[in-house]
Amino acid sequence: MQNHDTHSEMKRSSPNHATSWLEVKRPIVCLAPMDGVTNSAYRQIVRSLSKDVILFSEFTSVDGLVRSEHVRLRLDYEPCEHPFFMQLFGNSPEIFAEACRMVEDRGIWGVDINMGCPAKKIVHSQHGSALMQNPDAACRIVEAIRKACSLEVSVKTRLGWKDEKNLISFAKALESAGASMLTIHGRTYNQAFKGESDWQPIYELKRHLTIPVIGNGDIRDFNHGLEHLGNLDGFMIGRAAIGNPWCFQDRRKYPEPTHHERIEIALEHLHLYRRFKREIVAVREFRKYLGNYVSGFRNAKEWRSRLMQCNDEKTFVECMQEIKQLEPPLALAG
Repeated sequence: MQNHDTHSEMKRSSPNHATSWLEVKRPIVCLAPMDGVTNSAYRQIVRSLSKDVILFSEFTSVDGLVRSEHVRLRLDYEPCEHPFFMQLFGNSPEIFAEACRMVEDRGIWGVDINMGCPAKKIVHSQHGSALMQNPDAACRIVEAIRKACSLEVSVKTRLGWKDEKNLISFAKALESAGASMLTIHGRTYNQAFKGESDWQPIYELKRHLTIPVIGNGDIRDFNHGLEHLGNLDGFMIGRAAIGNPWCFQDRRKYPEPTHHERIEIALEHLHLYRRFKREIVAVREFRKYLGNYVSGFRNAKEWRSRLMQCNDEKTFVECMQEIKQLEPPLALAG
């Protein structure tokens, strides 16, 4: 794992050794930050299959980073994960500044400020989506980070609270404060994750900004993202990427993963997960990835049910090996 002893040896640079976002390969394709999902193990798996994806960490509290040694373990990563952003939430410019200096000391490329999480507990604490209702506070956070360090600073937010009427003014204020990239989820706070995402306001927003704008919401895979790209600089894949690290590959260039490849990657993922989680915790937490890893097979529901009942690594691996040994004609549905 990368740590503070080696950060000075890391030459901070943009993806593909670019020196600015203007030089980054388009479209910019991103793995969305997801709590409990986009940890180092999964970022490594995604990177092994897609070298150009911008990776984002789990949803992490700035207060936790500053005060908790346990939370600071989230700053550990492998060099292969570059370039990636640490996603942070909070509401204190001073604490953000302190946390971001810690992130910079670890050689991480940038920070992403969460201004879009709709969870009630987060919003009631004036974090996440609550910052959309307080543009001055949101901008002070961006400005504080800019003054404290030289990290890239991106913001992930939503169309608005109830509608998109303030989206352009809010985004332009963030750009003026120093944000170098914006990701917009195509739903409002009130919608949370209900209904379909609306990308039209995001296309309109891009006409008013000079920094990269990334669209997010309901994208299934790379090719689906291209269909929604429009005038945007890129797109971000979230829930569809859980247990489906192949979703970032261009299907015009890469074939669908085989039955054996799915199982092999899943087992490698579990192996990486075990490096920083106790066995019983790793096996139980890994269940969230199974929906996509074990899909498209005959009797997939029954196999997933068996895997969900595994409480130790040995039994889990044996079950996965059983699936792997199925003859392909029997393994694939349809």
